[in-house]
Amino acid sequence: MRRPTALVLFAFLVLALAIPVAAQKTDTFFVAEVVVGAQKTPTLYFWANGKWSDAGDHIGPLSTEIQCYKSLGFCDVANAIEVAGAANVYLGSFDILRWDSKEIIAVDSSPICIVSTLRVDFVTKRVTLSSSDKGVTKDPFCKGSDKISTAVLWGEEDITRDAINKAKAKK
Repeated sequence: MRRPTALVLFAFLVLALAIPVAAQKTDTFFVAEVVVGAQKTPTLYFWANGKWSDAGDHIGPLSTEIQCYKSLGFCDVANAIEVAGAANVYLGSFDILRWDSKEIIAVDSSPICIVSTLRVDFVTKRVTLSSSDKGVTKDPFCKGSDKISTAVLWGEEDITRDAINKAKAKK
């Protein structure tokens, strides 16, 4: 009778040790002094990855990567997107307007219809992407550009919480 008890204790011990290891996550919000390019330019560098909160269910948890270079004055944002069932990559470039100890504010005003604003909050470790329309009304391509919501860059915990909430809603 003691053998099953020992087996249960062993299984419990294995789970107790395995769960904290599995719960560890990679660093998805990183700031450091780096040197870049052939000219070896020193700069403050920001890097983050995750998934935008408004991305579809078929988009992976590491579908967005952001890199910002303070001295160079820009941020690159690479996104995996799904168009007609096919995976594609979109690379956007944002001009840094402000970078201080609390936040980065960068904008992309190159699209015809919208101005996109990337905000990195160093205090809360939160990245948001919002858009506002430029008031272009005659271009049919711009229809609906005034209804774009703000997206938040989700990490592992946010993605897991969303999946649980969706599963609960289906019941």
